[in-house]
Amino acid sequence: MTKKLIIGQSEWNIADSDAPTVVRLVREAMTLRSTVELKLYSATGRQVTVFLNGAVTSAVVLDLDGGPRPSEMS
Repeated sequence: MTKKLIIGQSEWNIADSDAPTVVRLVREAMTLRSTVELKLYSATGRQVTVFLNGAVTSAVVLDLDGGPRPSEMS
């Protein structure tokens, strides 16, 4: 799992197979200002359920690329 969802100071991992669904649900929550239920993973690999309320969340970061960042050396 190299894909991540970041909301404020909280960060969760996304299973590769779940990424398209998570992207769709996050987009839905943010554009419709609704609440969605996301199946994600903690930093230790434990499965968690995160409820994203798009009506009160100002920004969400979806990091879907597992490659090195521009500031990282490979």
